[in-house]
Amino acid sequence: MRAKRTVPLLHRTGLHLRPAKRIWDTANQFQSEIWIAWKGRRANAKSLLEMVALGALPGAELQLEAEGADAADAVQALADLILKSINLNEDL
Repeated sequence: MRAKRTVPLLHRTGLHLRPAKRIWDTANQFQSEIWIAWKGRRANAKSLLEMVALGALPGAELQLEAEGADAADAVQALADLILKSINLNEDL
């Protein structure tokens, strides 16, 4: 199974280590392979280094993609995390 979704990254400092760690924590709860893409680059959501290396800036449209048995749940959980927690928490 494959799932995709695009979400805005509205956090004031973009995708730096702290929000990437929260994404990593969530991604590692799922069996599926999960990626985050921005500007033609793709990072494994289970790799902090790859996510931070994306350099996604505030306002970035992040493409979430997962493949595996729990792909839809993984994409939904990450979208919820980004939209409801990371984007709203200015103290990350």
